[in-house]
Amino acid sequence: MIYNYLMMINYIINFWFGRISLWKSYWIMGELINALFILALFNLEIRFFNNNLFYNQFALFDFSNFTILSKIIIFFWSIFLTVGIWRSAEAYKGKFIWIFLTLLILSYRIFSIRHLF
Repeated sequence: MIYNYLMMINYIINFWFGRISLWKSYWIMGELINALFILALFNLEIRFFNNNLFYNQFALFDFSNFTILSKIIIFFWSIFLTVGIWRSAEAYKGKFIWIFLTLLILSYRIFSIRHLF
């Protein structure tokens, strides 16, 4: 149990400092884990904050109806993901096109955070 916890903490630290390969950082953390995180946050909004507005527009992922607490969580989560993936892209030794596309997508992600508030 403690070993698994320490491994998870080690993975998070390695992600933050860009020591995880670019494909793992982007696809596993940036897409898969991010999707699960967002779905969990939607569930939190519906169950604990009784925010029923999401039942009608769940497929659209409209973040403007989130509570301020959820918006702050998404803001810091997005910063965490962006920094980890950006650092992985900087350390990547493969083709330049993957670095360029990753940084372009991350720039758009950061630009779109402004729609939260």
